[in-house]
Amino acid sequence: MKTSPPLKMSGSGLPLWLAVGHFILRAPARLARTELPEFLARVAAQPRGDADFMRVSRIYRRWLRLPGLRSRNTCYFRSLLQFRFMNPGNRDLCLHFGVDEATASETRQHGHAWVSLDGAAWNAPGSMAEGRLKEIYRFSKLTGGSSTSGATFAAAMLQRGDAPLAIAPPPPAS
Repeated sequence: MKTSPPLKMSGSGLPLWLAVGHFILRAPARLARTELPEFLARVAAQPRGDADFMRVSRIYRRWLRLPGLRSRNTCYFRSLLQFRFMNPGNRDLCLHFGVDEATASETRQHGHAWVSLDGAAWNAPGSMAEGRLKEIYRFSKLTGGSSTSGATFAAAMLQRGDAPLAIAPPPPAS
């Protein structure tokens, strides 16, 4: 049986490690009580340390390997963690939600989430490069959300995780 490395951390990394763990534990319940744009506005306003994309990724990977938290290891939640903890400085950090256009061989609709910094995607799915991904909602740390209809669908994506998407997505934001 494969075991995870110990979760021991010390020094200056401990506060961030604890903050990420606290967010992982509390965010789903907070999101369930709040509309997505309001939730993301609160997340965007939170103070940030000096964490970059790789540091946040290393920390949340350790948390999401724990039993009981593995179900949260989705692109939606990982992107939400990046949006919450990555420090963009004065640059535009955005959290995006999208849906793949269906192909003839696919019966299941696939949703995705990713972050971008000044328009450059950091963890985009492969379907973006293929031109099949249609953005339905975007939330910018600097300017806020892109549409309320897309926010409703994006919130459902976050809450359902990897479950099949049974509802039709809203038309792409203009």
